[in-house]
Amino acid sequence: MMLGDDEFERVVRDADPLRDRAPGGFDEQAAVATLGRARRQARRSRARRLMVVPVVALAVAGATAGTYRWIAGDGQGHAIDTTSVTCVGGVGGDAIIGFDAAMEDPVILCKGGWKDMFGSPPPPRLTACVDSSRQGSVKVYEGGREQCARHRSDPYGGPTAEQRHLALFRADLKARFADRGCTSFPATAALVKELLAKHDLAGWTTRQFQTADKEKPGPCAEISYYDQTRKTVWLGDRDPGADINYV
Repeated sequence: MMLGDDEFERVVRDADPLRDRAPGGFDEQAAVATLGRARRQARRSRARRLMVVPVVALAVAGATAGTYRWIAGDGQGHAIDTTSVTCVGGVGGDAIIGFDAAMEDPVILCKGGWKDMFGSPPPPRLTACVDSSRQGSVKVYEGGREQCARHRSDPYGGPTAEQRHLALFRADLKARFADRGCTSFPATAALVKELLAKHDLAGWTTRQFQTADKEKPGPCAEISYYDQTRKTVWLGDRDPGADINYV
């Protein structure tokens, strides 16, 4: 069953280990970790299906009732999260596919995998939009550009220069990790820092998921999530026997 926006936020908050200890009880790192795990599981599954929709945070403006606008991505046709594309398949659920913003087109990407993901031929027309979620994600809908406005979204205008650099960074990171086994947090952070500099991603940094209990990290690290708004590469624990996640 696909979760709606309010339900997803509840799930994220329920996953917060500190929710009963402080006012508001919302642990941002736990929330991002939950989202990262959901996306990771979806990408690793055979059908690449994701039955959780990211939280939608609409920006509403206007002095009179019924007068609304939304802010999709950066408001100029650019997404905020360019690590994946959501192919909207209707009542059967949506599918998330890993995305290379430097080399791939969202519409071609969804069209090519539509049959495997949804069990039917792709619609004759698909359109890529940037939604009004906090993540500013790329979503591909059946139909023309009018679908963007219908879903409080803007037509996708392609990646920014920094997003192209990030896509090349991610490809380079994957290649560098290809033959590695368990890699410690310090070693992973050092490699990430080296490649961020190589790809001219100024201002980017790494952070490690950790609760207020300061639990000791495991022996192996992986990339859990890219926060493109805050220019942060989040690192999380990885089971020694699991395949590494490149996001």
